[in-house]
Amino acid sequence: MPVSLYKANEIEKEIASKWKRENTYEKVKKASEGKKPFFFMDGPPYATASIHLGTAWNKIIKDAYIRFWRMQGFNVWDQPGFDTHGTPIELQVEKSLGFSSKKDIEKYGTEKFIKKCRAYATKYIGVMSKQFEDLGVWMDWKKPYLTLDNHYIEGAWFTFKQAFENGYLYKGSYPVHVCTRCETVVAYNEIEHKTVTEKSVFVKFPVRGKENEYLVIWTTTPWTLPANTGVMVHPDFDYAYVKIDMTGETLIVAKELADNLMTEVVETGNYKITKSVKGKELEGVKYDHPLKDLVPALQGMERGHRVVTSSRFVNLDAGTGLVHTAPGHGSEDWQVGRQEGLPVISPVHLDGTFTEDAGEWLKGRYTKDTDPMIIEKLSERNVLVGTQETAHEYPMCWRCGTPLLSLTSPSGSSR
Repeated sequence: MPVSLYKANEIEKEIASKWKRENTYEKVKKASEGKKPFFFMDGPPYATASIHLGTAWNKIIKDAYIRFWRMQGFNVWDQPGFDTHGTPIELQVEKSLGFSSKKDIEKYGTEKFIKKCRAYATKYIGVMSKQFEDLGVWMDWKKPYLTLDNHYIEGAWFTFKQAFENGYLYKGSYPVHVCTRCETVVAYNEIEHKTVTEKSVFVKFPVRGKENEYLVIWTTTPWTLPANTGVMVHPDFDYAYVKIDMTGETLIVAKELADNLMTEVVETGNYKITKSVKGKELEGVKYDHPLKDLVPALQGMERGHRVVTSSRFVNLDAGTGLVHTAPGHGSEDWQVGRQEGLPVISPVHLDGTFTEDAGEWLKGRYTKDTDPMIIEKLSERNVLVGTQETAHEYPMCWRCGTPLLSLTSPSGSSR
């Protein structure tokens, strides 16, 4: 047929009309009754708007898959689904009501908010079903499952209960990316990154039992210092003991980065390297946290505040070659901390404010807003080596653009 005579819209309408007139879908389903079953579970799209190209492509592929198994002689379970609860729904309703935080929901009334969410979540089901039908997708659009239905929720809890009763679950904790605006965890594949410029700090940790001797760490997240329980070094890197003539202090840093630190951060040329050791020789060195007296969470720990080694997570790209380690605020720190037995603390609420375990001076304050306070306190205590404006990649919430925090959260896990 010449291209000029090919009328796609007319052909689609004609076929759709024929299928409807002759009940083709229903006849195909009836013909497969009693045959070996094939269960297809439809991963549900959010019912928040009309379908888009990605949603359409997803359903078209599924339709081809289902048709293949029917042609193989199977009785296919083809119930479609719609995701009708969760953060995306809540966020859209919050925006429509002008809310700025989850606390506004409580002020508005939880039951009233739930009704608003249910109405919004089901608003587009009919629209989307019709659009999928128009694409020619053969699924049971008259009986879709909705994740807000009680029987669906009860089924999920029943499955969870069975797993628990059979010993397949245990309660653990792990640092996860949290959006403090949405007050929920953001999946790793949902994270967006943005280049931000923030003040990074170089801090002296006094070596326990040594006068005027310090481990020097560098971090772009000063707010995590109240959760520091260790310092990572590379076992095979050379670390220099750098003595500053003017103060008599000895700073321990990676030898390769020493000159840059002294000239760019300390801003002095009057220093000398008194000795050099491999990182593995520093393993087990204990230090005193300069903010320990202000942070209850840091007090009374037996195995914390010591040097551990990691050949995987320490490099010489920037900083000092000594990595500030807060196992409660990062997956890499958590991995090393767990391996080395470092305490894991995370004195931060889901809304991003410090808990009372961070001390009265930080309690109730939003973490990232406290960077200037923490820097000032470090300076007052003469442990701030210096600061730098540093551009780096930072994780952001894809829904609302809020900077994410890595917080340790207790959760159920499967064995």
